Amino acid sequence: MGLFGNKKSQEERTEDAMKKAEDLVGGKGVMGKVTKGFMGKEFTDQMSQGLQAGRDAQAAVAANAAAAASGIPGTKATVTALADTGTMINNDPVVNLSVTLEGGQSLQLDQILVSKLQIPRVGDSVTLIPNPAQPGSYVYGGLAL
Repeated sequence: MGLFGNKKSQEERTEDAMKKAEDLVGGKGVMGKVTKGFMGKEFTDQMSQGLQAGRDAQAAVAANAAAAASGIPGTKATVTALADTGTMINNDPVVNLSVTLEGGQSLQLDQILVSKLQIPRVGDSVTLIPNPAQPGSYVYGGLAL
């Protein structure tokens, strides 16, 4: 228990902040309407895209953690194309990746958060982890070792 009552966990604080930001960008409440009125639709659309990229990054982190905890093996793939989306989360870029799995299957991974210290390049091997929440889809697991 915190000094001023119940203390929320980091996950609860993050979820509250994301919900407030989504309400603001969605034009809900007085501040949402003021923001939309003064900043314009283009700004709120960009913010909405940034929030969605943040949600996607949170989902990828959760899927990576779940896969690591359950011992699901990763699949190696080769990067065939890389495009920067222009979005940054905590100074790490969000990119769109095109990859080819070892079996020859091509995949397009959109809105992938990558570390600025390990940005994949065309021809690099990366690890993809099957997403247990969405069978048939993968989450980015980083550069392959």
